[in-house]
Amino acid sequence: MTVSVTEERGAAILTLDAETGASATVIALATGSAALVGILFVLASITADWPIGPAAVPPYEQITRNAQLFHEVFPALAAFPPAQLALVAWSCVVGLWLVYLPLVWKLRGQVIDHRMVLAGAIMLGLMALIVPPLFSTDPFSYAMYARFETIYHANPYLSTAQSVAPGDALIPYLYWRDIPSPYGPLWTLISQWIALGTDVSPLELILRFKLVALVVTTLDGWLIYTYVRQRWPEQAGWCYLAFAWNPMVLVEGVVIGHNDVLILAVMLGSALLLARARPFLTIVGLTTSALIKYSTLPIVGLSGLRLLLRTPVRARWWLTIRLAAATLVVSVCAFIPYWAGYRSVMSTVNEPGRGVNNLVARAIGGALWLLTGGRLSTHTPAVIVGITALLFGTWQVREIWRSRLTLDAWTIHDELAAWADSLAVFLILWPRIRTWYFVVPLGLSLAAGNARRRFSFWFLVGLTIYSYLSYFR
Repeated sequence: MTVSVTEERGAAILTLDAETGASATVIALATGSAALVGILFVLASITADWPIGPAAVPPYEQITRNAQLFHEVFPALAAFPPAQLALVAWSCVVGLWLVYLPLVWKLRGQVIDHRMVLAGAIMLGLMALIVPPLFSTDPFSYAMYARFETIYHANPYLSTAQSVAPGDALIPYLYWRDIPSPYGPLWTLISQWIALGTDVSPLELILRFKLVALVVTTLDGWLIYTYVRQRWPEQAGWCYLAFAWNPMVLVEGVVIGHNDVLILAVMLGSALLLARARPFLTIVGLTTSALIKYSTLPIVGLSGLRLLLRTPVRARWWLTIRLAAATLVVSVCAFIPYWAGYRSVMSTVNEPGRGVNNLVARAIGGALWLLTGGRLSTHTPAVIVGITALLFGTWQVREIWRSRLTLDAWTIHDELAAWADSLAVFLILWPRIRTWYFVVPLGLSLAAGNARRRFSFWFLVGLTIYSYLSYFR
C-alpha cells in the first residue's frame, strides 16, 4: 500500500510538472509573439516627415521614399526626420533579435505545438506585409528589370534602368540604376509574371512581391517542420519556431521580399525529390534554384558529385551524362529569352567588382597586399575571387573525401546538413556578403534537424548578426 501511494504521488507530481512546463511554454510563446508583432507594428506605423530634395543623402533618401510610399495608403502614427527614422528602424531590428534570441534559447529542447507556431507565423507575416521595405531597394529592382521586357522591350542583361526607362515611376526608388540585372534568368521570368500590367503603381508592385514572399516563407517553415518531424518529432516545433519567427526571415524575407525565400523553397523541394530517389529531378531542382540567383550554384555540382559517388562505378558515366544534360537543358530554356552571348552573365560576373564588403575577403586582400608589396589588394577582386574559390574548393574536397565511406548510409537530413555547411562556408569566404543570403543556409540547417554538423543553428545566427555589417559598408 505504501508503495502504491508513493507511485501515485510520483505520477501526480510528474503530471503536474508536465502541465506546468506546457503552460510556461504557452506563456512564453504568447508573450514572445506579442512582443515581435508589437515591434513590427512600430516599424509599420512610422514615416519620414521631410520632403525629398535634390541634396538628400542617398541612404536617407532611400528610407524616406520607401516609408512615404507605403504611407500613401497606410496611416502613419509617428513621423521623424530621415536620420531619426533610420535610427528608430534599426533599433526595431535590434529589438526583434532581443526578443527572439532569449525566446528560442529558453524553449530549446521543449516540445512545442506547431499550431501555435503557425498561428504566430501568420500574424507576424501579415504584420510584416504592411511594413515598408525600409532597408533595401531590391524589390524595386525586381520589378524594374521585369518591366524591361514586358513594357520597354529591352534585354535586362544588356541594358540599365537609366538608359531604358529614365522616366519610369520606379526609377526614384532604385539604388542600382546603371547596371544590368545581376539576377538569374528564371527570376526575371517569374518577376515578369508578378509585375504584369502597364499602369501598375510602385506600391502595388512591391506589395505583389511581398505577398509572394509571404506565401513562400510560410511554405518554407512548413517544409522545415515536416523534415524534422520525420525523425525527431519532439524537436520539430522548435525548429519551425526558430525559422518562422526569425527576425532575418521576417525582415529580409517578408518586409523586404528578397527572393532567397523562394530559393530555399526550391532547394527544400529538391531535397524531397532526393529522398524519394529521384536524382535526375533533384539536379533539375537545384539548377532551378541557381537560375533564380547564382549564390547556390556550388550546391549543384557538389550534390551531383555525391550522387555519383553513391552510384556503382559501371553506371556513373550514364548518370553523369543524364545529370549534365538536365542541367544544360534547364539552363538553356531559362536563358533563351535573354541570351546574347557572354554579356548575358557579365553583370553577375562583375558583382565582386562593385566592392568587397566581407571582412574575411578584406583580410585576404590585406594579406595579398603584404605578400605582393602592394601590387595586389582588395582593389583586385578577380584575384580575391580566385583565392576564395580555391579555399572553398579545397575545404569542400576535404569534406567529401572524409565522408566518402559513409555516403551510402546518409539520410536526406545528412544531405541537407551538407548543403547548409557548404553554403555557409561559401558565404563566409565570398567577397560580397549580404544578410539575406543567410536565409538559405539557416533554413537548410534547421531542416536537417540533429544531422547538423559544424555549422549549427547558433553559429549561423552569429554569422547572420555579423552580416548586418554589410548594410553599412
